[in-house]
Amino acid sequence: MIQTDVCIIGGGPAGAATALTLGRYTKHRCLVIESSNYDSPRVGETVSSGLMPLLSYLGAESILTDRLTAKAYGSAGAWGSDSVTERDSIYSRGGQGLHLDRLGFDRALAAATNSLGDILRTGTRFRDVARQHDGWVVDIEGPRGHEQVLAKYIVDATGRQARVARRMGAQRLVSDRLVGLVCHFALPEGPAVQTTFVETIADGWWYTAPLPNRQAVVALMTDADLLRALDLRAITGFLAKLATTAHAGTRLLGAHPITEPRVFPSESHVLQPAVGAGWVAAGDAACAFDPLASLGVGYAITSGIQAARIVDEWLRGENGLAEAYPGDIAGHAATYSAQRQELYSAERRWPNSPFWKRRLAPR
Repeated sequence: MIQTDVCIIGGGPAGAATALTLGRYTKHRCLVIESSNYDSPRVGETVSSGLMPLLSYLGAESILTDRLTAKAYGSAGAWGSDSVTERDSIYSRGGQGLHLDRLGFDRALAAATNSLGDILRTGTRFRDVARQHDGWVVDIEGPRGHEQVLAKYIVDATGRQARVARRMGAQRLVSDRLVGLVCHFALPEGPAVQTTFVETIADGWWYTAPLPNRQAVVALMTDADLLRALDLRAITGFLAKLATTAHAGTRLLGAHPITEPRVFPSESHVLQPAVGAGWVAAGDAACAFDPLASLGVGYAITSGIQAARIVDEWLRGENGLAEAYPGDIAGHAATYSAQRQELYSAERRWPNSPFWKRRLAPR
């Protein structure tokens, strides 16, 4: 049986941030369990300048190489009307952001985590968890076969599904059924647009953003039930739908798809509770936001840092941060919910469309 102080389930930004914080600022042992081998596309590629001080805190600022990043010069969109409105990042308070090779970023952050010691198990699935005395027995299965981890505390960083916390009895309070149908494109030679772009349609909204290495990501954001009716999972249907847009399609002239469309869950939710006796949820497991909020990576890392501080307090016999954690999450969720309602209410052209009717209805 493997023994550790903290077992972190999930090796994305939240889980990596938890491990890096514990490794850099404490002497506690931790083990990170990641189901993937960091070999599948990931989303959440546009980040604000606020990411840089977070990575500096983690001692991982060196991962932001030119190969993994492209400068984000601003955003543009046709939201609420057919006209395109642009906003240059030079005029934003935070300054210039970045577009990430998200898979490469997660892989690099994981490598930084594993540099603390052999603490990352990839290709390893969480199977079950059970309380034992004052700790936990976590069943995992991976390249080394079935193993058990004896941990004093657990951090759930499994993303929106919150697999571990739900085993503890926590519930996800879901606000919508949003999903993203995502496809990656190779861009032609020549100057490329370096802004993110959104365009509303009756069924939802399109999102495009440039990526490093002359690539771009394109996503149709809609509700899960509406996506099934649209029948766009094949690349031909995806491209045909994109071609009907007034603006989004023209930003990709000469580009060609390099992946098949893939569905990513994007619903907003709050986990209740997000902390319990001996466990805490971090990142999307604790609270997840609409991609419009652009909070994904930054919030995940911030939340992972906070989870590390909570378990550090527990291991020192204190509980103040854990008691404050639910209130912090509730505050973030309330602020986000108000902003989300204001933004979606700005689009009134399709009041009878199921997608927009659901978001314009009083809450």
